[in-house]
Amino acid sequence: MKISPDPLSVKINDLIEQIYPEAVRLRRIIHQNPELSGQEYETAKLVYKYLREIGLKPDYHLNKTAVTSVIRNGRGKTVALRADMDALPITEETGLKFSSCKAGVMHACGHDMHTATLLGAASVLNRIKDSFNGTVLLIFQPSEEVEPGGAIGLIKSGAFPGNTNAVFGLHVSTDHFSGEIGLKEGADYAGIVNFDVKVKGKGAHGATPEKSVDPIVCAASMVTALQTLVSRETSTFTPAILSIGTIHAGTLRNIIPDQALFQGTLRSHSKECLHYFVKRIKEMCRQIASSYRTTAEVSFQESYPPSFNDPEITTRFSNSFSSLFGNSALVQREKPTMYAEDFSYYQQKTPGLYIHLGVKPVGRKFNGCGIHSSGFTPDETAIKTGIASHVAFACELLK
Repeated sequence: MKISPDPLSVKINDLIEQIYPEAVRLRRIIHQNPELSGQEYETAKLVYKYLREIGLKPDYHLNKTAVTSVIRNGRGKTVALRADMDALPITEETGLKFSSCKAGVMHACGHDMHTATLLGAASVLNRIKDSFNGTVLLIFQPSEEVEPGGAIGLIKSGAFPGNTNAVFGLHVSTDHFSGEIGLKEGADYAGIVNFDVKVKGKGAHGATPEKSVDPIVCAASMVTALQTLVSRETSTFTPAILSIGTIHAGTLRNIIPDQALFQGTLRSHSKECLHYFVKRIKEMCRQIASSYRTTAEVSFQESYPPSFNDPEITTRFSNSFSSLFGNSALVQREKPTMYAEDFSYYQQKTPGLYIHLGVKPVGRKFNGCGIHSSGFTPDETAIKTGIASHVAFACELLK
């Protein structure tokens, strides 16, 4: 990486190199001991203990599954840096020496990397706090993987103050190599609305279907019809996804059941598009149900809103990060992603930036396993770039 001769940049780079081995050690401890959403007690303890060891005064939140702390130097703005801590119900198949010790639970989304990166950044920022004016709020958040997400709880509890001036976060990505970060100004992560459809009919023996009101045939028709919402009722210039993830009905092959249930998710960067989908799903399911002599109960759960990266803050961060590592480390993303993040709740409260941290290894074979995969193995050297990203953001916004 290209290092600027600026004294502060040189100092930051030196500190990152010093702290990196400790950040890797912390990441591996967290990786070996993953905790599902809402159960991040031991991870929060580790974070709390480390922050105290480096001279900070952390606080617990949300039944001790969340931790916050501040690094303050004089009067000025408040900048929040956030990392999520929860793992996924996936059995690890990486073969790493520090693989998960918990059966069926794994840090398959890289939140162990996120947490270790922010801990490393906290150490750096605490050592260079004389170089900025204001307050850095460190947020270690639980429950990003399960709606409605831990961000809402922290906002409602006041742990994310209303006077926060800017917020920053990152997510590991195999779209980019280690040492790179991906930036997308404006709309990036999608908003989500989840839905359940319960079709109620009348059961009967498979040998006498005429005595039934078959909910399975009706549900199958609904699933097929709903696919036209994107292909025939949405502009090709409006990214949108409708996916059916589960369908459940019946107990035996020769029994027509009384009901069928299927569940799906809507994703778009447009709130208007999501609202339109909700309206049309209700209409289509009820009309199809009527035509099959069944009834349909349709329910929705609004999950995460679309995210928006503030253009001015994105530009300022780009300039600040380039002063540390040069323009070659920045990748401008042309298109938004259809992933979703509860980080967007913070962005509804204050301008913010959420970046893509490259973790694809350089110079060695990549196994091709992305996030939410049992074989996901991010390159740990990306922790350096992640630390630098947090530090660059805080120093730029508080200079």
